[in-house]
Amino acid sequence: FGSSFSALRTQSWCSVYVFLFCHTMATLPCEGSSSSIDVASPTLHQDLLSLCAQLLSPKVGAERWGSLKIEDLEITVIDGGITNALYKVALKESSDCSVPSVLVRVFGKAGDAVCDRLQENKIFGELSTVGFGPAMLGVFANGRLEGWLEGRRPLKALEMIAFEPAPFPLLIAKQLAVMHKSCSPQTLAEVWSQLREWIALGKEVSFLDGSEKHEKLKLANPFPRVEEELNFLETILPSPSNDHGAKLPSDGLTETRCQARKLLFEQRFCHLDLLSGNIMFSEERGDVVFIDFEYATHSYVGLDIANHFNAVPESCLILDDVFDADKYYPSQDHQRKWLRAYFSEVGVEVSPTLMEELLIVLLDFALLAELRWVAWAVVQASCSPVDFDYLDYCRMRFEDGYLKYKQWRQDGGRP
Repeated sequence: FGSSFSALRTQSWCSVYVFLFCHTMATLPCEGSSSSIDVASPTLHQDLLSLCAQLLSPKVGAERWGSLKIEDLEITVIDGGITNALYKVALKESSDCSVPSVLVRVFGKAGDAVCDRLQENKIFGELSTVGFGPAMLGVFANGRLEGWLEGRRPLKALEMIAFEPAPFPLLIAKQLAVMHKSCSPQTLAEVWSQLREWIALGKEVSFLDGSEKHEKLKLANPFPRVEEELNFLETILPSPSNDHGAKLPSDGLTETRCQARKLLFEQRFCHLDLLSGNIMFSEERGDVVFIDFEYATHSYVGLDIANHFNAVPESCLILDDVFDADKYYPSQDHQRKWLRAYFSEVGVEVSPTLMEELLIVLLDFALLAELRWVAWAVVQASCSPVDFDYLDYCRMRFEDGYLKYKQWRQDGGRP
């Protein structure tokens, strides 16, 4: 299962999509094309070259791209994408030309069920404009061109909780704080309504009686359990129905608990998918850059942080082929160090008492973060062509993730 995980994460709508695509193009800070890329085409490499020549602006060498031949290029499939096909297009070392390497991202059709691609491109473009994340070089009908992050690599799973040879958790905490306080692209998605939409889609999923997927869906048994748990979470976490926490009961809460709520209930632009593969590290610069903003939107600071902590055992699936929260979920000491770095970056002093309250509130957010991926997995199981066991993933995220974190909450915290 882990090795499969590491390799990943309709006709009637065509005219509508083309209209929206063309409308969106006018608002993006880059070149655009209505062309699409078929990853199964025998002329894929030539198509990628033609796309680069068409889209890349003169400041990055469009004329030279137009003069290149396929034998000048080295095109590499980039592993690690869960829903998209990724290609690095670069010159061979033997070439006499000089053009920058680029990343071609071809959107996976399965991701369209849970991602607003037009909105994603707009967010990516706005972040590119302010210099946060990779450069946006161009968009096409089913994907985009991004600047290649030279000298960077994705974090290894265990580096998410390692402080040597570099203080990786502190780098992540500070970069996320910078994003929260300085990035504010316009977004449309709202996590509660989005999750209920995913649940509605998931409840419609079915498979042929007696098939392996049919049996696995029965074993996972996500519905109505996920919906019932979501209703419970809406009584303890901020949502539009309780005025983003303002109407949640506060009688009997300590002053520091209320302060912790205020800090973590704050709404900012959130990434919401910070697993190891989406964090790019530079050995030379000693810093990190975030990529892949498919699920990014304005949401609660606590949800973004908790989702990142939840992503540690998820990322470590590749190591043991099991979802082991007891072994890999950040310890309380780790979380304290992480939070101290984060709040230092945003200029908030955290007392020892406040720190303990932050840990308690974050565990509530961990439940919401985990349910998102349970519902997501069911939808993906119904439409993704990728050879990946989404239903087993769904079961693990609920039984070994959500229920585990709920027990920790009842016991007063992560042991």
